[in-house]
Amino acid sequence: MTFETIEKIAIKQKCAVKEYKPSWDSTLFWIGNRMFLLIMHDDETPMMNFKNDPFINIHLRENYSDITAAYHMNKKHWNTLYYKNSRIEIKFLEQLIRESYEIVFDSLTKKQKEAIRFLGI
Repeated sequence: MTFETIEKIAIKQKCAVKEYKPSWDSTLFWIGNRMFLLIMHDDETPMMNFKNDPFINIHLRENYSDITAAYHMNKKHWNTLYYKNSRIEIKFLEQLIRESYEIVFDSLTKKQKEAIRFLGI
């Protein structure tokens, strides 16, 4: 699994915006004014943070050694996936990213959701 693979999946989400933050050496993906994915570019331990339901997070952390409570984020809602040499399949990665996007999308205001749904902005 590579950064490029994750990036391609993330940017396919409707109206997703990519931003590189040099001070963090990280790439962030936004929907509206909220982040749904963070990829940290550490050569030794590249990782991505994604959001999910707190109950699902417990399951993910117990069943996937590559997934832990989020690094530098709310550990109840966010996970970290150490993707270098990860055995997680691409279809499952796509699902995790899509679920993170949907959770964040659902937290947007009605006006923001309508703009994204109908105007594509």
